[in-house]
Amino acid sequence: MTEKVLTDDEKNALLQGVSSGAIEVQSSGGPKYADVKRFAVPRRSQLRTNSFPRLQTVNQHLAERLARHTAANLHCEVKITASDIALRPFSECCAASGSLPAVTMFRAEPLDGQGLIIADMNSIAQLVEGFFGGYSNEPASRPGVSLTAGELSVCRLFSNAILSMVQEVFEPIIELAPEVVSLEVGIELVTDIGETDPVIASNFDIDFDGGKGSFSIVWPVSMVSALVPVFDGQKRDRDAAEDARWNRAIRSRLPEAIISLSGTVGHARLPLGNLAKLKPGDVIDIDSPRLATIYARDVAVMHGQFGVHAGRNAIEAGSWIEAGATHR
Repeated sequence: MTEKVLTDDEKNALLQGVSSGAIEVQSSGGPKYADVKRFAVPRRSQLRTNSFPRLQTVNQHLAERLARHTAANLHCEVKITASDIALRPFSECCAASGSLPAVTMFRAEPLDGQGLIIADMNSIAQLVEGFFGGYSNEPASRPGVSLTAGELSVCRLFSNAILSMVQEVFEPIIELAPEVVSLEVGIELVTDIGETDPVIASNFDIDFDGGKGSFSIVWPVSMVSALVPVFDGQKRDRDAAEDARWNRAIRSRLPEAIISLSGTVGHARLPLGNLAKLKPGDVIDIDSPRLATIYARDVAVMHGQFGVHAGRNAIEAGSWIEAGATHR
């Protein structure tokens, strides 16, 4: 008797029916239906790194300079510390920013896109107190959810100071021209950066003579993609577009440059002993007295012919000397 064996098509159909629940699976506990749980990637598996040694150094310089600048303007002790750097989705950056932070959006040409300065309200309150008359023993507090005109002015001044320091400390890496675009209250008002877009958040802690606060400089990865290898300690790749701009600028200025020219007329070979015996009045014979070589700062650039023009000695330009060629 031949055993009945399911074909491959029948097996596949059976498996599909079981997995979808269309076919009951009998057991001692009654019918069971296939149940597949959805696999969810945990948020903690998102890429995180603190491996930006060059950016850490830049942030430390920024913190030191900004602390001196702020202390001089507020006439009090201010300590600013670069705490950490986090690479994370923008949604996580929003969650870590707390409730109702002051958000300054800025541009930094030639980089494309916009970055953020996120300051918590403790920092703004401390800055305002220091700016308008000093600190009290009571903790800083502020009612409401909007910034007053005075708070907006102080917050903008602080953001401008941060961007000024950014320009200074980034100069060895790239020449930036940062400027404030807008100032808002609440991170939810930022629409130019998607929730899943990766950002690099440089976080700073501030100690205002006892009062504490914090702020972050947030760089979308898309904005600083060319600089990420530099942040990680590598040499920056050359920017073809930037090189082209420099090339055009240099070429446009070259025709106006002034350069000194010199020339030689004829050549001679002489034993060193004879050269040492030369005295005034001796004659040195040279070959091809009509041929000349034109030099630009000791670099031979052109052959020519020696002669007289308008009563003055002159060299008539001939052929250019190619790079690496031996001149006559």
